[in-house]
Amino acid sequence: MSDQARPPQPSPQAGRDCCLADKVAWMRSRLRADDEAIETHFSWVFLQGDRAWKLRKPVRRDSMDYGTLEARRLDSEAEVRLNRRLAPHVYLGTRPITLEAAGRLAIGGTGAIVDWLVEMRRLDRSRMLDRMLATRRATDEDLQRVAGRLAEFYAGEPPVLTDGAALVERLRSQLAANHRVLESLDPPAASALRAAQREFADTQRDALDARAAGGCVIEAHGDLRPEHILLDDPPAVIDCLEFDRQLRILDRAEELAFLELECARLGHPDAGRRISGVCLARLGDVAPGSLMEFYRSHRAATRAKLYVWRATEPDGGSPAQWHAIARSYLATALEAAGRSLHLSGA
Repeated sequence: MSDQARPPQPSPQAGRDCCLADKVAWMRSRLRADDEAIETHFSWVFLQGDRAWKLRKPVRRDSMDYGTLEARRLDSEAEVRLNRRLAPHVYLGTRPITLEAAGRLAIGGTGAIVDWLVEMRRLDRSRMLDRMLATRRATDEDLQRVAGRLAEFYAGEPPVLTDGAALVERLRSQLAANHRVLESLDPPAASALRAAQREFADTQRDALDARAAGGCVIEAHGDLRPEHILLDDPPAVIDCLEFDRQLRILDRAEELAFLELECARLGHPDAGRRISGVCLARLGDVAPGSLMEFYRSHRAATRAKLYVWRATEPDGGSPAQWHAIARSYLATALEAAGRSLHLSGA
């Protein structure tokens, strides 16, 4: 069945008879000695042979809603379509889990559809950028390949926001949303951060106008972290943020600043700067240092907010652990905000 063909709808009784635990248990039963089942916040990933299968949990949170079978189908299809932009050879398609007449489950059978899987090629985890940096195996050639792939991607994406005033308003709204969460973590630090970030957004409108007018705000990857980058030839970038288009609409410099931030947190700031610098140079994009620091501050604050949220969820970690990470990101955000103001002369 093609990914575009509308699938037959499952019977309501089939949906009730097969809960998430049943599907997970069945998928686990297919695994062998070298295979693995990985649980995340919102899904299960089963590494089986040369394939990886992703099964969404029926969860709802903010703009993410996997509560219905149809929603999980649509989001699975969106994940494949969007990730093929940067990893076309990894994302193979979507496949239904079916409940057969004898009561057994199957992938792509003839019975009623009870859920949807994303089918991917299983990747060599040791070749992901985070692991390659940790073992000091990432070469400059590897980093340049990644930069070139990203530059090609960014150059091919049409601008989605060209009005500078709209970009500033969008950023101000995001800063306020971060502050509302971070003030519960550390009120003085959150207030200082908000003041510094708002000062930059208010005083550097010309720079932000230039980004929007220059076509730099696109539908990007949305979650450009080292653990999502496969150092291969060609390189691939997986796990884009597929569930909310608004979260993918970014200045490409902001996305690259986020990668710099995450590489630095792994102890390899030069790698992030190398990828970012080469990518922007190939695009002919002279992003001011003050802007990169502002974006680094903004992304660090957003990560801090996510860890504050994570501290309220039973996911295997302790609230103290997640709060400690959130405070670390908050400190980084404050430092970068100060540098952005210094470099801008504000």
